[in-house]
Amino acid sequence: MTERVLFDVNVLLDVIENRQPHVARSGPALQLAANRQIHGFIAASTIDTLAFLIRKNATSAQTHAVLEDLLQILEVAPVTSEIIHAAIRSRWSDPEDAIIYHTALAANCNCLVTRNERDFQINDDSIRIIPPEKLISGRI
Repeated sequence: MTERVLFDVNVLLDVIENRQPHVARSGPALQLAANRQIHGFIAASTIDTLAFLIRKNATSAQTHAVLEDLLQILEVAPVTSEIIHAAIRSRWSDPEDAIIYHTALAANCNCLVTRNERDFQINDDSIRIIPPEKLISGRI
């Protein structure tokens, strides 16, 4: 079975903005999706966050090009009303992280790749929360 992996915004920004030293791990993790070795996902709510952040240092055309390239690699996981309600009911300190987590669950992802594992402290085994280096090493 192919791993179904949702990428958190910080991992994607590492690659888009060439953030050092993180891109050395985040880049190869995203490349697994580009090579179709995993089934990669991006939460729909992450796209507008990325667009806002990219646009700060890029033209509109550059922003569109980056997002189009990303969407060639990753499938968009819908963020529905049910997901938002579940995230809010979960009472996490950061609603954005709760939405990402519940989106990954709804998309039947096996894991969520983030550099902020501590933000996703959960008490169940529904989904693995891992850093990019665990994904690229196959230790998932």
